[in-house]
Amino acid sequence: MRVGLGVAICLSIVRATYAECTLFEDGFGSLPPGMFSAGVVGAHAEYHYLHALAPKGNWVVSCFRSDRSQRAWHILGDAGKRFMYQSYLAEPQEPRYTHNILCGGDVLWRDYSVELVFAPESQDGQSGLLFRYRNDRCYYFFGVHGTNVLLKRVRHERAFHEADEHVLGQKQFHWLAGQRLQARVMVKGNQIRASLNNQVVIEAPDETFSEGKIGLLADVPTKFYSVRVTTTETEAKRLARRKAERAREVAALRAANPKMVVWKKIRTDGFGVGRNLRFGDLDGDGQVDVLIGQVRHHGPKDRNSELSCLTAVTFDGRILWQIGEPDPWHDNLTSDVAFQIHDLDGDGRNDVVYCMNFELVVADGATGTTKYKISTPETPKNNKLPYNRFSRILGDCIYFCDLSGVGRPSDVILKDRYRYVWAFNSKLELLWHAECNTGHYPFACDINSDGRDELLVGYTLFDPTGKKLWSLDDKLRDHADGVAVVRLGAGPDAPLRIFCAASDEGAFLADLDGRILKHHRIGHVQNPSIADFRADLPGLEIVTINFWGNQGIVHVFDAAGNIIADFEPCQHGSMMLPVNWTGGPPEYFVLSPSVVEGGLFDAHGRCVVEFPNDGHPELCYAVFNITGDCRDEIVVWDPYEIWVYTQSDNPKRGRLYKPSRSPLYNYSNYQVTVSSPGWSE
Repeated sequence: MRVGLGVAICLSIVRATYAECTLFEDGFGSLPPGMFSAGVVGAHAEYHYLHALAPKGNWVVSCFRSDRSQRAWHILGDAGKRFMYQSYLAEPQEPRYTHNILCGGDVLWRDYSVELVFAPESQDGQSGLLFRYRNDRCYYFFGVHGTNVLLKRVRHERAFHEADEHVLGQKQFHWLAGQRLQARVMVKGNQIRASLNNQVVIEAPDETFSEGKIGLLADVPTKFYSVRVTTTETEAKRLARRKAERAREVAALRAANPKMVVWKKIRTDGFGVGRNLRFGDLDGDGQVDVLIGQVRHHGPKDRNSELSCLTAVTFDGRILWQIGEPDPWHDNLTSDVAFQIHDLDGDGRNDVVYCMNFELVVADGATGTTKYKISTPETPKNNKLPYNRFSRILGDCIYFCDLSGVGRPSDVILKDRYRYVWAFNSKLELLWHAECNTGHYPFACDINSDGRDELLVGYTLFDPTGKKLWSLDDKLRDHADGVAVVRLGAGPDAPLRIFCAASDEGAFLADLDGRILKHHRIGHVQNPSIADFRADLPGLEIVTINFWGNQGIVHVFDAAGNIIADFEPCQHGSMMLPVNWTGGPPEYFVLSPSVVEGGLFDAHGRCVVEFPNDGHPELCYAVFNITGDCRDEIVVWDPYEIWVYTQSDNPKRGRLYKPSRSPLYNYSNYQVTVSSPGWSE
């Protein structure tokens, strides 16, 4: 009797362990026919939220590179017999460190089996299945590449544009282009078992990735017919518990934070724009106003762009003045253009400094009336960028600093896109000009405490007179997307460090002599923010996001430049601006204003404050203190409206966290926001 009972119990355990539970199943029949990746449009998604990038059904376009690959994915076939088709054939000269990928599933999936039916139409590249997908640079791949069946681990890059791939196993297999293939993968712990058409079997242990989503990858035209993910009943129960824990954890965090409430709404029909706003007190009443810059593109692409219209507006919606002709077709923006709000002459009233019609202009902030101006610099005769098509520069951005040692940022830095930089004093008299790989936006800091700023432009450090102190231009191949000089460590004696989001060069930390201390080759890194994102760690942390070829991957670095967290919460770019939302550390960052994908996130990748589902604009956002207490408001907008959110408990009494931020007069789509700890009195 006891023996029989023991056998029954054992059989019950076996059934509970090996009973199959379906986690995910898709034959693509529920998706509408047509282009799946329609509207996935390059640079617009660097700092705009586009609904085209949101998940559709079970899938989301995980990475894109060229204009062609952005249009790669289609739903083809008749109703009930549809399939996902990747139509793009990568050219031989195209980079192989990024691929056409769709991803789906849950990051919490751990032990599971996947079955994929697919049909590559060429043997000139790889096609197949991704599993334990952490992001579109970190995953396992099983599929075909030429006549090889291949199982490999992919993890970022070992060198510039050289993927870090480790082949776990490969075997020859004869198959024909267009033939249906059936790939099966089972992962349990560190064990991987993969088979193709029940004929080729590869088994290998690997501990790199313990959990993650699934994905479809194709460098050649490929038909994907069906995907099914299953797991054991035991694992399904574990997964359900973990999901419930995650939901409770996030719910508790959201309940502990003040909600977003609307403070102001402004209509901007006709003169509105995408991410091209500046903020500052224009009329001298002590309140922040808005300066809206519409843009004219001369091409090619966004490489010759300039202001076409400036409109100054209060947060009550009153138009103060307007320069140029508003045009609702000039609301498109994929780059920076040169305009700022700043008290340049030190008279206590803000000016507007801008480039338009090949002139660098200083105007009265209250009226827009020109105070003085000069012609923009001539394009250098040795211009190495042939797409700069005009005899004078249009102006790519404006930055203010103190090169002259007068005790305030009265000097003007003007640059082109991306080779030359000019420095002027407050009267727009030329101080010096120089050539380097300028990157997007400079950063100034008085490094040697002599009362004058040194200037970091891309990978080159200049002294106040324009002398190059050092340059890494000969060591780094892509441009700098964001640079900063900052004390990352705890305390006033922490050394100054240079942090750089270096596009396809990844991210690096350097000392003041230009020696690279840490270099992380983690893809196209941009939009860094530096703040106290982890109050439990010493010093400041850095948050970045990836774009081009691997958009949406977020990395968190500690004060020593080590990666302490990474996650892929979306498939677009973001400004990654820090938010002082609670009045105490840690700070959060905004991913986007999207109701579904956006919100305020903490450094662990959790959405801790949601945007209300109230019809607000979702295209762009900015963060700074406008009203009430010293905490931040969040400005969201599109070409038609501007809304401002504040906290549901604003104003909050008592001593509050009040970090010192990068100034609004150096606002840019490519700024590095530095948020240094501080408290209200």
